Amino acid sequence: MFKTILTHMTGTDCDQPVLTMASQVAQLFSGHLECLRVVADSTALVMQAAQMDLVTSTMLADALNVVEQQNREDTRRARVTLAEFCKQEDVVFDDKPSGAEGVSAHWREKTGDAFDELTSHARFHDLVVLAGGTERKGRLPPEGIGQIIVGCGRPVLLAAEKPRKSLAKTIAIAWKNTPEAARAVTAAMPLLSKAERIEVLSANEEDVRAMECVDFSDSIVRQLRWHGLNAYSHFVIPAGRIIPNAILETAHGLNADLLVMGGYGHSRLREFIFGGFTRRILDGVDLPVLVFH
Repeated sequence: MFKTILTHMTGTDCDQPVLTMASQVAQLFSGHLECLRVVADSTALVMQAAQMDLVTSTMLADALNVVEQQNREDTRRARVTLAEFCKQEDVVFDDKPSGAEGVSAHWREKTGDAFDELTSHARFHDLVVLAGGTERKGRLPPEGIGQIIVGCGRPVLLAAEKPRKSLAKTIAIAWKNTPEAARAVTAAMPLLSKAERIEVLSANEEDVRAMECVDFSDSIVRQLRWHGLNAYSHFVIPAGRIIPNAILETAHGLNADLLVMGGYGHSRLREFIFGGFTRRILDGVDLPVLVFH
C-alpha cells in the first residue's frame, strides 16, 4: 500500500496538480502526505557567484536579498496552497499518519539541494509525487527528475498539469521484457489492485520479433489475472511513429488514467543517461506516469 507519500511543494502553479494527484493516491489507502518544501541555500548560491570574481560586494548583497525574498514568497505561497487544499478536500493536518480513515498531511521544510533532499527523503516513503507535464516554473528539469528516479529507490509519480477525475479506473502498462518493467509492475501493484481495467501495451520495431513480443505481453497479462485483476494485452504497431509516442497515443485512446513504466537509465557519478522512452517521459507528457527504476 502507498501509506506515506512524499509530495514536492514549490510555491508555484505546480503545487495544485501535485497535491491533487498525491491525494488521489492517498484516498485509496487512507494515506499521509508529507509535503516537502526544499529552500535553496541562498548563501551558498551567492558564494558560488562570488567565486567567479565577476561581481562586487554590493551586487552580492543585493543578489542575496533577492534570493531570500523569493524563497520567502515561494514558501508562503506553498503553505497557503496546502492550507486551502486541506480545507477544501477535508484533509486532516497532522504531523504523522494517524491510521484512521481519510487523508492526512504535514508540512516539512528543508534547506539545501532539491534533488538531494528529495532523493534522500523519498527512501523513507512509499511513493514520491513530482510535477510532470511540460517544463515550467516549479517543475524540476528532466535531468533532476531522472536523478531522483535513479537514486531514490522508490516509485516516482509524475503528476500531469491537468489532474484526472480518477487515478485507477484504467491503468496502462508500458511493457517490455526487461527487469525494469517487471520491477515497475511490482512497485505499482497497490494501484493496479484498485484498477477496474489494466491495459498492457507492448511494441517492437523488429517485425521478426513481433510474435515474441506478443507472447511476453500475454505472459504478464496471465500473471496479473492470477491476482484477480482485469488485464488485457495490446500489441501496438508504431506505423511510422516512434515507439514512445505510439504507446502514449494508444494509452490516451484507451482512456488510461495512469501509465506505469520502468525507468531505463544509469548514472556515472552525477551524469545520467536515459533510454528513449524514459527521456520522452522526462521531457513531459500530458498523462500521469508512475516510473520505477
